[in-house]
Amino acid sequence: MIDYDEHIDEELRQMNEDGSSNGKRSNEAFHLDDPIASVKLKKPIMTSGDTSVAACLELMKDERIGCLLITEQDKLVGIFTERDIIRRIVGKNLSHADIDVNDYMTYDPDTLTSDSPLAFALNFMVVGGYRHVPIVDENNQPVACLSIKDIVKHIGNHYFREIANLPPTPKNPGWATVDGG
Repeated sequence: MIDYDEHIDEELRQMNEDGSSNGKRSNEAFHLDDPIASVKLKKPIMTSGDTSVAACLELMKDERIGCLLITEQDKLVGIFTERDIIRRIVGKNLSHADIDVNDYMTYDPDTLTSDSPLAFALNFMVVGGYRHVPIVDENNQPVACLSIKDIVKHIGNHYFREIANLPPTPKNPGWATVDGG
């Protein structure tokens, strides 16, 4: 019989020696007061408000992202998300090529800076129902866009060993459903 814990521990040891593992050691604790800068963030994808919704949809699809930051003169003025598409555009028989994003984006979104604690971002996401929070500098210029997926990945990296060492199937098979997660 295979000892899964020993097998996974050996693979993790080899990955750590090779430097190919993104997983952190479990003695590096995750804290809600860690700054947003501790999360690996990508450069934000931005466009101007006079961009057509069709072009925005294409950009979001190509970049595989759920939102665009809308800027004027390099300053954040809005955010355009998948939720804006669903709530404000879908089912209205609009030509996406003929409408501009500034008519359907969310103006003046809540923002944080990269030195803000992760707890603030989570608060915005839970209380405000946001999936994305723009991260700006002191001049209101976007530096990143933090998503709930980024936070989950960050937490997962801190608890990599614990997650990787879980048994192959959950103890409670009632958790898995055909309807998804």
